[in-house]
Amino acid sequence: MSVKKSRRTFLQSSALGVVGAGISYWTGLPLSAAVDSKSPNERPVVAFVGTGIRFHTALGRQSTDYGPCAAICDVDAVQAGRAMQVVVDQHHKHGYPIVVATHEDYRHVLDRQDVDAVVIATPDHWHTKIAIEAMQAGKDVYCEKPLTLTIREGQQILQAIESTGRVLQVGSQQRTEFDKMFATAVALVRNGRVGQMKRVTCAIGDAPEVGHALQVTNPPKHLNWDLWQGQAPATDYLQGEIFHTEGWGAGHPLGRTHRYFRWWYEYSGGIVTDWGAHHIDIATWALDQQRADIGPVTIDPLEGESRVPFKDGMPTLNDRFNTFNKFKVRMTFANGVEMDIRHDASDDLGMENGIMFQGSKGRFLVNRGKLVGKPVEALVDNPLPEDALANLYGGKVPTGHMANFMECIKTRKQPVSDALSHHRAISFCHAANIALRLGRKLVFDPAIEEFVGDSQANSFLEREQRKGFEIHV
Repeated sequence: MSVKKSRRTFLQSSALGVVGAGISYWTGLPLSAAVDSKSPNERPVVAFVGTGIRFHTALGRQSTDYGPCAAICDVDAVQAGRAMQVVVDQHHKHGYPIVVATHEDYRHVLDRQDVDAVVIATPDHWHTKIAIEAMQAGKDVYCEKPLTLTIREGQQILQAIESTGRVLQVGSQQRTEFDKMFATAVALVRNGRVGQMKRVTCAIGDAPEVGHALQVTNPPKHLNWDLWQGQAPATDYLQGEIFHTEGWGAGHPLGRTHRYFRWWYEYSGGIVTDWGAHHIDIATWALDQQRADIGPVTIDPLEGESRVPFKDGMPTLNDRFNTFNKFKVRMTFANGVEMDIRHDASDDLGMENGIMFQGSKGRFLVNRGKLVGKPVEALVDNPLPEDALANLYGGKVPTGHMANFMECIKTRKQPVSDALSHHRAISFCHAANIALRLGRKLVFDPAIEEFVGDSQANSFLEREQRKGFEIHV
């Protein structure tokens, strides 16, 4: 049922977390009026599942620049209320009638016939299940990275895309944004501007320096803690002090949720699948190593430091962050090229967070603020071919990541950050984590997506899912 409210009254109540499952802000006009009688492919109607920091910093506004929002879903009612404010403002900006419902359970969103595309920005352990079920419900999907929690989930995603024919764009924005610096870096490597490749270093940063125990407490009333946990093992709600007072997600106390979920293997892969998902994607794209036929890859955890002891790859304490916060993992591809994944800025290379490509003709660094090095300087006198970037993108340089997704909804073409290439790249991140957790060198074969001769490592390719939250393809 819809409830009529003035805009001011609604914004006040939603800011206090009053918005709950099924409540809508309604002008009295039908949703069809919001799309100007155009087909869904011309102006898709979107829904959001998960409304944390990525919703507020980008996705909420980017998506609704292309069409109206029909529904918002979050297991945290306060988050849903804040997200509604963004959507209401966007609808007023674009002249869409305000017909927006809020839901606590994502399945209510997928049941809606007025939703064409679902934008997923939940914690990582929910990505695959929601994305698969959205595609099975006939929706196209934009999902934040990392798309998967395990290598097996990537296989399931690919199965779902094949069986449903839906479009899925992964939120690996470095492929299209940041002034195309990362795409230019890929083109530099592929056009031989560093000569024969020798090594790539991905400096991805470390996790918060928090090693103490958090206290068991009751979850807040506005959070459905059981639903938040999803496929992960049911556990106590933990809370500590407010650690971050500035930056994204500031103000949330230490715990398992909100900005801190990344530092628990139950829900994520730590910084290795967070920043690593971005940099390793670009590195392996440049090296043309996102294929199944590249041969076995050796994965050597040279250094590793975690906040808790591990036994047989499992953390032995459950009251504090448990992902590795300091590490250096070296991957050696079958062609001899090495890729280092490390937490620090690697002073010996004079670099910072970013990707350093080193070859027989020199080296260069790319990150979100710069593209520097002699091969870059040489572009002044010897620019890349005019079609270098277009060739990377399959013929057309996209204007932005969300723009590419919306265009692919219309054309049904493969998006820039497709599920297969992401699966190949994020599988290296998952494999690096498994090597760190087991504390030994592994050999991963992309052709069969298994570790060679190591049954214990292969037991980490997938994980047991809590009853009622299993993923089915």
